[in-house]
Amino acid sequence: REANTIFRGNSLATRCVDEMMKIVGKHYLKVTLKPVIDEVGYPAETSFSILIPLEGDNVEINMENLRYYVDKVFREIVRSSISCPTLMCDVFYSLRHLAAKRFPNDPHVQYSAVSSFVFLRFFAVAVVSPHTFHLRPHHPDAQTSRTLTLISKAIQTLGSWGSLTKSKLSSFKETFMCEFFKTFQEEKFTESVKKFLDDVSSTESKEPSGLSEPVHLKEG
Repeated sequence: REANTIFRGNSLATRCVDEMMKIVGKHYLKVTLKPVIDEVGYPAETSFSILIPLEGDNVEINMENLRYYVDKVFREIVRSSISCPTLMCDVFYSLRHLAAKRFPNDPHVQYSAVSSFVFLRFFAVAVVSPHTFHLRPHHPDAQTSRTLTLISKAIQTLGSWGSLTKSKLSSFKETFMCEFFKTFQEEKFTESVKKFLDDVSSTESKEPSGLSEPVHLKEG
């Protein structure tokens, strides 16, 4: 497999890691994302309205609202490394070093290996489908679902290791999304992601945070 597509597909190994994160990271997701998810359409009268597509008379307001949510979700994620379960950190550590060994000439692949799981297959999926991760009791309504989809797409893009290149920006079908992501072309976002990935793929013991809870496995 090429370095730029590592762990992007669905294999038995990736599915096993996905299930591990979903079980072990349940409480981690709750303390990291639930407060923000609760703002998006819950309750409707206090939430921002983000129209799809982001155009027309309210385009600036909608873009501002979307930026608010993306900033908040991103900030909560990159600040959450201390709460990441030890088992997840151990797995990310192994993935990082195996990837570096497999692709010794690519200094970025060790980060891509970790971000492919923690951003693309964990946080981004939880944002777009909060009910499947027990962050919300029910499937979101259509408007909220569209808002969550945009936030999830933003988190996937920001979590991808490396800068937002022109090729990445041109991959968006929606012109407004291309313009939106140009506002994130700052080194501080890349550095925040790098530091977070370094922290969650470290074997150093985390400080007791009181954020863990028992994991209950079901038969069948």
